[in-house]
Amino acid sequence: MLGDGEKKDMVIKEFICIFAVFLVTTLAINFSVGLIEVKHLIFPVISAFMIIYGKMFFKNKKEYYWGISLLGIFFCSIFWIIHQVALPVSFPSSAYLKYISFIISLSLTLLIVIKYPWGGSSIIKSFLILIIFSLPILLLWGYYFAAHAWISVESCMAILQTNPSEAENYIADHITLGNIIGIVIAFIMVFAIAKYISKINTIKFNRRLNLLMLLFLVLNLGVLYRTRENIVTVIAYDTSRYYQSYCNYLYTREKRLEHLSQLPNINSTGNKGIYVLVIGESETRDHMGCYGYSRETTPWLSEVKNDKNFILFDNGWSCACDTVSALTYALTGKNQYNQIALDDAYSLIDIANAAGYDTVWLSNQVQYGFADTPITAIASSAKQQVWLHNKVGHLKDGRYVDMPDFYDESVVKALKDIQYSDRMLIVIHLMGSHNSYNVRYPEQFSVYNRDNKGLTKEEKNTAEYDNSVLYTDYILHNLYDNMKGIPGFQCMIYFSDHGEGIDNHVGHDINKFTYQMTRIPLFMCFSNEYKNDNLQICNLLKSRKNDVFTNDLIFNLMLGTMGVKIDGIDEPQNTFTSNAYDTNVSRFRTLYNKRDIPES
Repeated sequence: MLGDGEKKDMVIKEFICIFAVFLVTTLAINFSVGLIEVKHLIFPVISAFMIIYGKMFFKNKKEYYWGISLLGIFFCSIFWIIHQVALPVSFPSSAYLKYISFIISLSLTLLIVIKYPWGGSSIIKSFLILIIFSLPILLLWGYYFAAHAWISVESCMAILQTNPSEAENYIADHITLGNIIGIVIAFIMVFAIAKYISKINTIKFNRRLNLLMLLFLVLNLGVLYRTRENIVTVIAYDTSRYYQSYCNYLYTREKRLEHLSQLPNINSTGNKGIYVLVIGESETRDHMGCYGYSRETTPWLSEVKNDKNFILFDNGWSCACDTVSALTYALTGKNQYNQIALDDAYSLIDIANAAGYDTVWLSNQVQYGFADTPITAIASSAKQQVWLHNKVGHLKDGRYVDMPDFYDESVVKALKDIQYSDRMLIVIHLMGSHNSYNVRYPEQFSVYNRDNKGLTKEEKNTAEYDNSVLYTDYILHNLYDNMKGIPGFQCMIYFSDHGEGIDNHVGHDINKFTYQMTRIPLFMCFSNEYKNDNLQICNLLKSRKNDVFTNDLIFNLMLGTMGVKIDGIDEPQNTFTSNAYDTNVSRFRTLYNKRDIPES
């Protein structure tokens, strides 16, 4: 038996050893990440004390330390991901120490909760508890296996806003046998740790130890709270903040409409006629023949781009790499260059309604994902809403077998069912080149991969994307032909929500950002009637063919084209149809104001 002095010496030695481990870790972080201030050492010190404190509840100290070590290694395994990928954000060095202390306290808490005599310590109990608390780590590993990137807020929002069809397509495109094996291994690791922990024996608890354990848990919870904003939990915090802002936009609609109704002369503004806004999906101008791509993927656009009533703009950019973010700005008065809060931003549909237009939302995309978005709120204001696919088809051999009209041609067919008037805004949302690319076009448009012989996986992917661009060109041709035959047609504008990093085969994942994800097409085509009545605007737009334009300014462009002018809403410096439009390249941004637009 050890005396009190010997026990005290042993505790001191253990503390020194444990703190030494933290010190080495701190120095490693300092060397690889950046300077760590002395004040941040408080977390390693506290964690070292907590590890020593926790051993009193266990019979075998060696097993206890091994249990803590295994949990710590598992939770900190994500450092390997960080080392392997380019992070979408940069963390301060203190955030890494916070995370380590957070994990130590979490591991100590889990050990006590798992081993407390009330519920026993079976393997099943240990595994279930660990799985619940390991879900964020498993998500990070799962995302890495699928996308080879660190998950971002944008990625989380995309997951929340997806639908079963998109999820099915994503899994089909990204999950391989190797990915599945990796995920299975991760679950096996959790099970192995749970099995080991279940065999660790606690000492016999009495009233004194119960009180000490309660104090131990309170101290750990205190550390967890103080270190709650770390490299992992910050993803959840930021996602929650973004999602809440989107929810607020839904909840504050009535307030915006009330304010809008009080604006003077709003019902007397705007030109008569039918205006059409077509929203593409995931189309980069880098793979469009009309912009110089080696394959002629846009035969119609290449033919009409020099027409006197047609303008193909050469310098269009998206403001974000995902649909919800890009269209939330494109279809509201909020943009990267003003200080308007999203909650206060009127939508294009609401403005058009207030200005006396009949509004139509015609979409070939699924109406709802797992989470409603501002796009849903914007669309729901339209007087006529046509959602062509509230359900999605099932894939067989790369084709939709139970929904033959799932392709964008169904949008063209739906035009005949719209109730037309002499004063209209029609918004059309295409499926375009949304992945998986090979299910976005009928078989007859499989031009660049007829037999797939001799094609690598990457070449096949590019060919399928190019086929989807070819099909979109066909759809735009048909849309224009149908609309120009309708009395009162004035103008059709087309832009894409964002591009696609097709040359690097990275989709539009912001974690693997390339500027190709933000280079988008933009064109306008006018009727003779509109051009004769608005010659100055048309000439001005033609003169801006090479000027930079980001799609968060679509709201302003549409109102300017329609002649809608409302005091308090006009932004001449951000309106393409205005003489006051600021063409200074250095002011333009993308990725929600996080990146400059290249000048070349």
